[in-house]
Amino acid sequence: MKLFYYFNGFNSAILADYSGSAKIVAASEFARVKGFRFMPVSINFRQAANHRQIILDQIADDVDEVIFCGSSMGGWFARIMQLSLIQSRPGVKTAAIGFNPAFDLGPNEDFLIGPQMNYVTFEEYEWTTDNARQLKDLEEQVDYDAAQPFFVYCDKGDEVIPWKASASRHQRISHFMAFEGGCHSFDHYTEALRFFNNSYFELGSIRSSCTRRGNQ
Repeated sequence: MKLFYYFNGFNSAILADYSGSAKIVAASEFARVKGFRFMPVSINFRQAANHRQIILDQIADDVDEVIFCGSSMGGWFARIMQLSLIQSRPGVKTAAIGFNPAFDLGPNEDFLIGPQMNYVTFEEYEWTTDNARQLKDLEEQVDYDAAQPFFVYCDKGDEVIPWKASASRHQRISHFMAFEGGCHSFDHYTEALRFFNNSYFELGSIRSSCTRRGNQ
């Protein structure tokens, strides 16, 4: 069995009916065409550690390949999940895809502290130091720079995460590509999935230490 997980970003959520999100629909269709079961998981990042364990527990013994994909903090979480799965199930083939992914949450742990609102569910809440520390702990429990298949795609028009900072962080550890224009929500998902298909499936590339530098 093959699974394709998709994770939302910070202050977002995945609705049961995600037909209104062209990005998630595209990921779902890509997974179907490639023979993967699509697994959209709505992540509450205040409970990220619990979500990680639940997902690891639901990956059955007959699963032989898993792709984790996500946008913004969901892209960071996809990488965490990939590396966590490798720790618990070394024989499973796995890759991570990040669309405008967050990164280095440890050094930036205080950035989000304060009042927050989920723009999908409209839940209002407080992001605390403990919440930030939980994410830092998750990052420290894996080797984020490990030579495992990691594909990072960025929009140069990202108004939240400067794409050059992302390039500086990710070029040496991933297949990296940046697209002109776009925004933090990531507009180039169709192109990104096509490049991922060409790199991961068509060419059989699983060497994440080989950086893709196109369109930087």
